[in-house]
Amino acid sequence: MGKKDDPKLMQEWFKLVQEKNALVRYESELMIFARELELEDRQSRLQQELRERMAVEDHLKTDEELSDEKRILSRNARSGGAERLSGGPSWRSREAAEREEDKDLEAVMLSKGFNLNWS
Repeated sequence: MGKKDDPKLMQEWFKLVQEKNALVRYESELMIFARELELEDRQSRLQQELRERMAVEDHLKTDEELSDEKRILSRNARSGGAERLSGGPSWRSREAAEREEDKDLEAVMLSKGFNLNWS
């Protein structure tokens, strides 16, 4: 049991590394999901504020109110990217890098003669 290269310990270590990687990915997905919810909430609030402001006719608004309305329209357009957050190229490239990392770990395990079946 005190051997440095004990096969059972090495296999357990590889298994733990894979589990850790999966948990890190899951945490990342949850953080992205939380950010999407925040953005969707913000967009919803902006849309509600815009509807309230647009209910008043333009000739009854001050220059400041018209300026605020344009600012809200601009913000609303920018925040519309919430649904693109999780599907963007950076997310896909990160997923590809994670899959490549898994393949590399599996290749090392196989090269050392370890079993990949965890059951």
